[in-house]
Amino acid sequence: MTTTEDETASARDELTNYAASTRTVTADGLAPYLDAHRAENLNEAIEAARGEYLHDDTRTPEDEAYNQAVSDVVAAIGALLEGK
Repeated sequence: MTTTEDETASARDELTNYAASTRTVTADGLAPYLDAHRAENLNEAIEAARGEYLHDDTRTPEDEAYNQAVSDVVAAIGALLEGK
C-alpha cells in the first residue's frame, strides 16, 4: 500500500488521496485501500465493544452472561477481521 507523507493518516485519508490523485480508479487499484479501511473500521468496532465489558463485576449470572456476550461480539468481529 502506498504510504502518505503523514504516517498517521487513516485508511480513509489514504483512500481519498488515492482517488484524488488518480484519473482512472480501478477495482485493483482501490482494493488495498478498501481492505485497509475495512480493517481499520473493524478494529475500531472491536475497541468499542471491549469498552462495554463490566468492570464492577458482581459475579451475578446476569453480569457473567453480559460479559460473555461482549466477548462473543469481540470474537465475531475478530473473525470478520481475519476473513472468516
